Amino acid sequence: MLPDFAPVHLLYLAMAIALEVTANVLMKLSEGFKRKAWAIMAIVCALAAFTALSYAIEGIQLSVAYGIWGGVGLVVTAVFGIVMFKERLRVSGWIGLGMIMGGVVLLKFV
Repeated sequence: MLPDFAPVHLLYLAMAIALEVTANVLMKLSEGFKRKAWAIMAIVCALAAFTALSYAIEGIQLSVAYGIWGGVGLVVTAVFGIVMFKERLRVSGWIGLGMIMGGVVLLKFV
């Protein structure tokens, strides 16, 4: 049985995930915060991600919301790294990502 979340809280959680991934990509583009414009945008997105997450946890259990936010954000960020920056994962990395997604699915059904 799926937990009962209000759609607005799921929207905030989706926004938090999108903003977190954006912040991570922008951090990579900032080249260690040497490129100030990218760095500032990364900081703004990270702050906005935490703000959206704070709204999401008003209606979603903290453990579930944070688990989904962290897990999905990590996997999507890894995919962006592979696609945008030509990064490579070993087999163990793919297995790890699969295990993280499995954990997120289990959290959602608890």
